Formats: sequence, C-alpha cells, structure tokens
Amino acid sequence: MSDMTSNTPIARSRKEPGLEYWAYFVPIFAVSVPLAVLRAGMAVVQSDAAHRPGIIADAWSRASDVTTTICSV
Repeated sequence: MSDMTSNTPIARSRKEPGLEYWAYFVPIFAVSVPLAVLRAGMAVVQSDAAHRPGIIADAWSRASDVTTTICSV
C-alpha cells in the first residue's frame, strides 16, 4: 500500500467564465429554451411519468454542456 499523504495532488483553482464563454452561452441558451419547451411538451403528450428538470434548468444545463465543449477545444 502506498502512502498518499506525501504526494497529494495539486489543487487546481477554478477560473470564472470569461467574456468568450458568455458570448457563446447566451445565443446557445436562447436556442435551448424553445427546444426545452418542445421536449417538455412532448413528454406531456406522450404521458412520460419520468422525473424531468424544469424547462429553464434543462435549457441551462444543455447550453452549459455545449458551451463548455466549444470552449474546451
């Protein structure tokens, strides 16, 4: 068994999103909101009883995922 106390990983600082991130996030979020409304509407029509996040939470998380992917390249 190795001694992990002597070689602890370096803690990385978390940087706040910059202007470029928000420049991508805002239009992607604007497109994600109507799509989230459609997904919620389809779930109601199909009588899907599964737990779903709210419309804004769904759009926010999807826009965040897409924007993070774009900015990580």
